[in-house]
Amino acid sequence: MLLPFASNASIHPNLKDLTAKSNQLQLAQSASWLALLHYRDKLFGSGVQSEADDQAFFFSPQGRDNPELELQATLAALFSPATDDPGLHPQCRFPARYHWIKQQLNITPQQLPPQPCDEFNDWLETINPGSATLIFPAAYLNSPSSMFGHTLLRINPADKRSETPLVAYALNYAAQMNEQDNGFVFAYKGIFGGYPGSFALVPYYEKIKEYSDMENRDIWEYQLDLNHSEVRQLMRHAWEVKEIRFDYYFFDENCSYRLLALLDVARPGLNLADQFPITAIPADTVRATEQAKLYHDINYRPSTTTTLSHRLALLDPQQQQLLALMIKEQAHTTSDFVMQSDTDQARLLELSYDLLLYRIRGSGEKRDARTQHAYSLLTSRSELNTSAQWPEAPIPKVRAEQGHLSSRFALSLGESQQQTFAALRYRPSYHDILDPSAGYGVGMQINFFDFNLRYYEKAQQLKLEELKIINILSLSPRNEFFKPISWGVDLGIQRQWLKGQEIHPLQVTAEAGASYRLSNQWQSAFMVQMQLAAHREFAQQLNLGAGPAISLLYHSEQLHSLLSIRAMNFPHDDAYHTWHLNWQLNIPLKKQQGIRLSTSRKQQDQHHLNEFELAWQWYF
Repeated sequence: MLLPFASNASIHPNLKDLTAKSNQLQLAQSASWLALLHYRDKLFGSGVQSEADDQAFFFSPQGRDNPELELQATLAALFSPATDDPGLHPQCRFPARYHWIKQQLNITPQQLPPQPCDEFNDWLETINPGSATLIFPAAYLNSPSSMFGHTLLRINPADKRSETPLVAYALNYAAQMNEQDNGFVFAYKGIFGGYPGSFALVPYYEKIKEYSDMENRDIWEYQLDLNHSEVRQLMRHAWEVKEIRFDYYFFDENCSYRLLALLDVARPGLNLADQFPITAIPADTVRATEQAKLYHDINYRPSTTTTLSHRLALLDPQQQQLLALMIKEQAHTTSDFVMQSDTDQARLLELSYDLLLYRIRGSGEKRDARTQHAYSLLTSRSELNTSAQWPEAPIPKVRAEQGHLSSRFALSLGESQQQTFAALRYRPSYHDILDPSAGYGVGMQINFFDFNLRYYEKAQQLKLEELKIINILSLSPRNEFFKPISWGVDLGIQRQWLKGQEIHPLQVTAEAGASYRLSNQWQSAFMVQMQLAAHREFAQQLNLGAGPAISLLYHSEQLHSLLSIRAMNFPHDDAYHTWHLNWQLNIPLKKQQGIRLSTSRKQQDQHHLNEFELAWQWYF
């Protein structure tokens, strides 16, 4: 807490007049002050509250809930006498507040003597911020922590270094996770604010290496229309919050939300963060900056995987077979290889080296036995005095923020057990496997709090059909060169039958297997699934089952189709088995609307069920 600064300065002769002036101008209610202190309207009750979860961010004991008292206390603290450690003086510790208050009240050096802030000034001049770029590493299909995407800021220097973006600094906000936490602990803490979030300034080339090379994520760069003074104010505020705790929430107060809050500080009145009171999906936050006309130039950086896949697609089948042999058996001296042109030889050697290096990095081993083979490929390439220039990977036609909006509402009519029903379905976020794939990718699914309510006409009853608390599916196709594991996880409640009785057990289902692309539009998947179900009607309260899951997916611009069959056997205690044959067809109408047809045949504990449903979907 920094309260002593305020009390020590309370007798300064200029303080009374400046405090009166700030009250007269109502600075405590201005957009700039509210943004600097991260005040937001309370979800329950009146007034505002700061989202900073650290008392060190405030000078007043009531500062988190009272902007006026915090402004008065901050103004008093700025008049504090010099300290033994100048870096701890409020003028140096909170330079953005100091700079803004001086501007608003026209404070002269005679009224408020400036303190020497050598540490901050050296830091700011080293960065020399001139402009800012919004960086969006897009969603990566096969990583649960990356399936939403991410955003950060690149701070471009106002000197010749701006011509080399990789030497710039990146301002990043992230959760400080415990490496020992497993996936379920990570999900729980991420959802309920169990991790502290913090800002960090790191070289941009390190983030490029992390996201593009290691996490296989394409990167979009949006040049922001912030002027020099706005960027410097943003960086002053970055200094203020670099050691301040903000509880990290996966859905709302996340990386993208915090960066919007920084942009609100840089240009007061944007109110970007206020647009996301419930969820802040990275693609949606990028869309918000577009609607605010906050960026102009856009640059695309394909990931390592995207680049390698593009180059593989340029090879004919014979060259791909030869490439596989070169990676496995060092076959770059065979007659098939020699018959290739010098340019093709150079390309094959480079690509085999890059693919082998990609596998070595993915192994995580410090001393990989394949390193010597990679070196021999590189040596052979150096002996060819010819260029192997590859065409650039094409820029995707649709960026992530140009895809469908992440919330979805659906109304449907259908028939089940010879009963007609009307249904309402709502999903706050984000994308399922049959939604339009443009901007998202084929084979990915991640839904949170997707619930389905049905009203049955004959029984005149409103029933919960299912609630998916979290549902993730990653169907990453395998081939000769890339062999990812397809996987899925589902946590939720679903209507079922046990001994003729309708129940709603809580189920956790995990599945893993392989997916293969049959053509540009067809993809198959073969999975093994396990399910743990909990309900008071089970003999042991819990029931464990396992079984196969097979699916056939079709995607085109005009329609999307999924045929799937799932079976599950519960051999212990309440022994029974289930199977589910389902076909769904999704037809996009407009960019944010669609029609979905679903028909299925189920068997659960000798209970047979045929269903048909037609739904209208709206994305918003």
